Amino acid sequence: MGTIIETHSGELTILVMVLMVLCTLMVIVPQLLRAHLRKCELSHEEHMKALEQGQPLPVDDDRSRMAARMALLVPMVVMIAAGTVTCFIVVRGSDQVFTVSLAIWVVAGVVSLAAITGGLALLGRLANLESEAEEEEELKEDSFPR
Repeated sequence: MGTIIETHSGELTILVMVLMVLCTLMVIVPQLLRAHLRKCELSHEEHMKALEQGQPLPVDDDRSRMAARMALLVPMVVMIAAGTVTCFIVVRGSDQVFTVSLAIWVVAGVVSLAAITGGLALLGRLANLESEAEEEEELKEDSFPR
């Protein structure tokens, strides 16, 4: 038994890591789905009450929410993937661990930086579009005689 663990310790480590990630996902994903469903229900109730009172609510802008998610989630996923690939390279006992790991982490850093920069630029652009739309509405309201 000791020789099996010594010879296959890397593979066992990867197996345990994969099992831990899968178990975590099996717990977290249903909770996230329930929370999203509850949020949608509350938003619907809020919209219905506002409509009953004659006050329609502004439509939520999903574009800015998606841009923020992209700027947050892409770097996290890229770093997790880079760590996983590095783990596989170390476990397999490659001769050029440092150079390959360096290349992996440099690419992960560039992709993460691009995602953050792109997401923030998109958020800025959407904020600019929103402010321009508000200015146009104010101009239209001011141009009508009272």
